[in-house]
Amino acid sequence: MTQISRIDADKNTTPTDYSPMRPGLLERWILVWHIVYIGGLLAGLAFALWDTRGAWGWREAALVGVVALLIVAYARALIFEKRWPHPPWYLALYFSFALGLLALASWLHPIFVYLTGMLFGQMFALMPPVLIVPSIVAVLVTIILGANGWRLPADPSWTTALLIAAQAALALLLYLYIYHVFRTSSERAQLVNDLRAANEQLARAQAEQQELIVLRERERMARDLHDGLGHSLVALSVQLEAVQRLYPVDPARASAQIDDMKKLTRDSMAELRRTLDALRAASEEPIDDILERLAIETSTRAGLKLSCATDLAPELPPAVTEALQRVAQEALANVERHAAASNVLLLFNVEPDAVVLTIGDDGRGLPPDAASRPGHYGLRGMRERVESLGGTLSLSSNGGGTTVKARLPLGSGSVGQLSVGQ
Repeated sequence: MTQISRIDADKNTTPTDYSPMRPGLLERWILVWHIVYIGGLLAGLAFALWDTRGAWGWREAALVGVVALLIVAYARALIFEKRWPHPPWYLALYFSFALGLLALASWLHPIFVYLTGMLFGQMFALMPPVLIVPSIVAVLVTIILGANGWRLPADPSWTTALLIAAQAALALLLYLYIYHVFRTSSERAQLVNDLRAANEQLARAQAEQQELIVLRERERMARDLHDGLGHSLVALSVQLEAVQRLYPVDPARASAQIDDMKKLTRDSMAELRRTLDALRAASEEPIDDILERLAIETSTRAGLKLSCATDLAPELPPAVTEALQRVAQEALANVERHAAASNVLLLFNVEPDAVVLTIGDDGRGLPPDAASRPGHYGLRGMRERVESLGGTLSLSSNGGGTTVKARLPLGSGSVGQLSVGQ
C-alpha cells in the first residue's frame, strides 16, 4: 500500500505528510474480519466446551488459555497497532505466532482445524506479495496435518497432491484479486488526497496573491498620492510664496495667482477623489498634447525657459500614456522644487519600436544617493511605472544638471515642435 500525504491547511505551516493510516475501504474490510475472527474463535471455544461438558480437564483449560492468547495477540497486533501498512517482519512474526497457537488449539480439539482457515482472510488483507506464498503453504499444511490427526498421509497419491496444489492455486488467485482491489482503492485514495493537497496549496497561493495585490495597491496609492496630490501641494506652496512676495508690490498679479491656486486646489481635490475611489480612468488626450500642456503650465508657474519637442504620438495603451504623464510630472516637479534650474528641455521621440521621453535641466543636479534614499517615492515611482511596462528609466547627473530618460517599447510617428518660454 502507498503512503497517503497531505498539505497542512494552516497557512502558517509548511506542507507535511499525513501519518500513514488505513484507507476507508480497507478499514471496513478489517472491521468485518474483527467480527468474523474473534467471533469464530469464541464460537469454536464454546462448541469445544459444550462437546466435552461434564468432563472438563486440562485440555479444556489449555484451550481457553490458547483462545485468549489468540484474541489478545490479534487485538494487539491488528486492532491497536497504529502503523499502516504493517512492516513485513511484523506481519511474519504475528502470523507465525497465530498459526502456532491455532495448530495447538487444533491438537487440543479438532474443531479448530476448520477455524485455522480464517487466517486466509487476514493474510489476503494484510500480507505483501513477498510473504503470501509461504504463508498459504504453511496454513494449508497445518490444516492437512490437523485433519489427518497430525500424521502424514499413509499412502499419498497424485490425486491428493493435485488437490492440495489446486487449493493453494485457488487461494493465491483469490489473494491476487483482493490485493488488486485494495491497491486500486489505495491508489485512488492517494489521488484524491493529492488533489485535496493541491487544492489547499492553490487556496493558500490565492490568499497570498490577494495579500500581495493589497500590498501593491497600497504602494500604488502612495505613489499616486505623491504624483498627484503631492505635486499639487508643491505647486501651491511655490505659488503661496510668490503671492506673499507679490502682494505688497503688485496686488493685481497676486490676485491672479490666487485664482490659479483656487483652480489648482479644485483640480487636486477631484484627483484625490479619483485616486481614493480607484476610479482613475486613463486620459483620452494624446500624450504629446499632455506633455505640451505640462510644459506650458510648469514654465508659466515656475518662470522657467522650457523647450518642448514632441513627435506626433500614435495611439498608445492607457497604461503607457499614464506612465509617461506621471514621469513627466515627477521630473518637472523635481526641477521646479529642487533643481534651481533656468532652462529645461523636454523631448518626446517616437522610434520604430519604442517611445522615448527625455527631460533635462541645467540645475544643481541630483545627490549621489537620491535614487536609494528611503521615503523618496518620486524617483522610485517613476522607475516602477516604466519597468512594470517592460521599459527602462535612466537618471544621469554630473553636478551641472539632471537628465531623466524613459524608454517604453511601443509606437511610431512624425515630428512636430513647440517652444515655450518666459
